[in-house]
Amino acid sequence: MGRAKRLGGDERGFYHMALQDEPVRSARPAPVNADVTVSVRRAVRADATELAKLSQELLAFYGLPVRYQRSYMAHVIAERAFPSTPEQAPSTEILIAFSGDAAVGFLAYSESFAIANCLSTIFIQDLFVIRKARRLGVGRKLMVELARICAAREVGQLDWTTDPWNSKAKTFYEDLGPLLSSDKVYYRMQAAQISEIARWGEANESLA
Repeated sequence: MGRAKRLGGDERGFYHMALQDEPVRSARPAPVNADVTVSVRRAVRADATELAKLSQELLAFYGLPVRYQRSYMAHVIAERAFPSTPEQAPSTEILIAFSGDAAVGFLAYSESFAIANCLSTIFIQDLFVIRKARRLGVGRKLMVELARICAAREVGQLDWTTDPWNSKAKTFYEDLGPLLSSDKVYYRMQAAQISEIARWGEANESLA
């Protein structure tokens, strides 16, 4: 992943901002009517299928394989992002954008508490807007709604990252106003390596 464009302190993960430049190699999205007002709301369990569809388009944009059928992705999203019991509080919250009845984008984020500076932090995991809706102000509406949520919760910093090659995303961010950038190096560990280190820890009782 690339260098961050962000507001505030420490990064919490990886954010993919996709304002598409090229056709998506997935199922054709529902037609978008430029005359229809774009609306943004918090996603609910019933949106899982639309979120799965948008997620597949996001993967296609990045040239990543779609490993699961949409029905399976919708099921997992419904169960993990929108648990049915209060005890299973979701670690991720999602905003979804519509143009008329067509889902045209989403923003997934999570909140954490930074011990060092005693501030609540929201990190944007993914912000995705389909190609046909990129000139409708969808990304800005999603960011504005998230800013309102941050203000209501008295969140002290909002963090995200983008890829260095994604010039449209960087322009979009810079249009939001002055932003801080980070020179920190990002790391990502995949499941196989996580398991390997966990086994190493068990074998050696502690990690140096």
